[in-house]
Amino acid sequence: MFASAVNRSSYDCRQIHDIKNGSSDGLHVMTFDSRAIFANLAEKERLKGHHSAEGRAIRTLSRAMNGWSSGNLSALDVLVLCDQSLEDWLKARLRLSGWSTQDFPTLLKKAVGKGLITRLEAVRLQKLHNARASAREVGSVIAANEVEAALEFCIQLVEKYW
Repeated sequence: MFASAVNRSSYDCRQIHDIKNGSSDGLHVMTFDSRAIFANLAEKERLKGHHSAEGRAIRTLSRAMNGWSSGNLSALDVLVLCDQSLEDWLKARLRLSGWSTQDFPTLLKKAVGKGLITRLEAVRLQKLHNARASAREVGSVIAANEVEAALEFCIQLVEKYW
């Protein structure tokens, strides 16, 4: 699953395997070797520039992945970090102020209009944004596979345009 989210030539894909990781609510199965992916993303960030919009987004996403895999971040925390890092990334790509108060759907519409992301990517980002909002309002439980899918998608998206 996460194998496609990072540059396969950077490490041996056999490192990606199921590992069990303790968390405060019991055991859950991780479908990736987060340490290998985290190290790879940190190296990419160092090589490609941590001051770029993509570098900042990757830094946040890799820290979210690390926090999730170590059990230090909740599912909602990870969704918030994914959503916020992609919102900041879009603002930078649109050359808007980080303090811009434009709502997320407007950012997505502008990004699609300028060809910065595809319509399908915008739909997936809107779903992520909605999941964050509904989880916060309702307090619903977010499945581990949903969190990992969100992380994978966000990392792939930023790497695609890096």
